[in-house]
Amino acid sequence: MANITKEGLETCMAFGVASIAVAEAAELIRDQLHDGSARDLFVELEAAHRRLRDLFDQGEDSAVHALALSVLFLADQAMATIREDSYRPDE
Repeated sequence: MANITKEGLETCMAFGVASIAVAEAAELIRDQLHDGSARDLFVELEAAHRRLRDLFDQGEDSAVHALALSVLFLADQAMATIREDSYRPDE
């Protein structure tokens, strides 16, 4: 078995949780097919997730932790915006 450090495990967990949040937001976007602010947030979210993957691949543990929090925040904002838009009557 490989030597897994506490820091390495925490980095993997942060990366995984952020990646799941991105996938959930992507699913909502596909299901709702919204334009506007939700789509803009999702584009930003995807860019942040790409950067997170790069940092993870490079073994930048502390940067992964910091960016993972930002990705989670963006995912939360995107999903909240999508839900708000889905409750509004068509204009």
